[in-house]
Amino acid sequence: MKQFKYLLLIIFLGILSFSFAQKNIDQELKEYETASLNRKMELFFYFFQKFELEEKDSVLYYVNDLLREGIENKNQAAIALANYGSGPYLLSNSLFDEASDKLEKAKNYYHKVENDTMLAIVYNNMGVSAFLQGDVSQAEFYYNKSADFALASGEDRFIMLSIINLSRIYVIQDNFEKAEKAIDEYIDFMLKDAAMKRLAAAYGLKGQLYLDQGKNEKAIEYFTQSMETGLTAGNMTSVANGYTNLAIAEYLSNDFQKSEQYFQLALAYRIKGKDKYYIAEGYYNLGDFYYRTSNLDSAILNYKNSLKIAEESNNLNGKEDALEQLNLIYDTLNQYGNQIATLKEMLVIQKELSNRQSYKAISALKLSYEHSKKVAINTGGIREDQLFSQVEEYQSIFDNWMWIVFICILAFSVFIYFFKRSSKT
Repeated sequence: MKQFKYLLLIIFLGILSFSFAQKNIDQELKEYETASLNRKMELFFYFFQKFELEEKDSVLYYVNDLLREGIENKNQAAIALANYGSGPYLLSNSLFDEASDKLEKAKNYYHKVENDTMLAIVYNNMGVSAFLQGDVSQAEFYYNKSADFALASGEDRFIMLSIINLSRIYVIQDNFEKAEKAIDEYIDFMLKDAAMKRLAAAYGLKGQLYLDQGKNEKAIEYFTQSMETGLTAGNMTSVANGYTNLAIAEYLSNDFQKSEQYFQLALAYRIKGKDKYYIAEGYYNLGDFYYRTSNLDSAILNYKNSLKIAEESNNLNGKEDALEQLNLIYDTLNQYGNQIATLKEMLVIQKELSNRQSYKAISALKLSYEHSKKVAINTGGIREDQLFSQVEEYQSIFDNWMWIVFICILAFSVFIYFFKRSSKT
């Protein structure tokens, strides 16, 4: 199995991010198409969190639309919101410098207008960027900044955003006391809000906290609570994650029979959820279990099932993972013909992955460049308008002074003329 201790933390990384969107946003998306710019910004903020978590590419249409309208209307608030919105897309393509540039611009604007709520969110995303790059201390700094602005905003839900992310930092730092306090605060808030899916993830993270301390029984207690909360929420992914966590905890407790049962239950719920990405992962995890317990025939069967599902959904990463494990088994069994065939397929997959990643990176870079170009042109245009207006103003002042000077000279000349005539008489 992939290193179980870290697999759990990876499970929580995505699902614990705080989202305020409702499940059904079709009505809001429809309204967006004909809304005013101010209303579009309100709607974007409402449904952006859902896109950020589940459909990162879908947000691009709305980011581009906000940017276009922001430029057309010289609305810096819309441009800042578009910069903020493009951050997660760039992060998902590991374009950290470009994402930081967008978030920095958004942060500067929200500092200027003293928008504490948006500063809390932007700083949180900057923390995510640092965390993904492995800079835990910088991530902690940004999460704390996010917490400060969330507190200033007076919105408890935004305070929770940084608290749960800080708890992850504390777990990594083995600062278990602070981590538990932060998780408990988050759980208390979610209990009041009856947010079952987020509660399931929080209970899972608390289980991870105890597992890291070697308190397996306590970890199993919270993993069970996580699974049961997922059932209450009716969310198959949460239930499957709960069973996966239980399987890992039982494996580390050397109860292989229970571990196998939980991995099979996790797979059953992933199949019930009908998401092929997670189904492939379920087969892979079960294959890992059999590989670790030296049941190689069952491991091969499950890895092949994972490979098949990954192929059906064009999941290249899933295919590569399954092929890597099959390669290890064929090498162990001295099945060189199967190993050579697997290695050849791996080369093809790696080339496809490389091409896809390059294409996505180029697309993301192009988006970043186009946005920066448009904003630069917009800023330049505003400055040009301001300069032109100033030139007209100065020209008007200059013209007025010219008339004043001319009148003064004329008056003086008339005065001299009459003065001389009077002197002669």
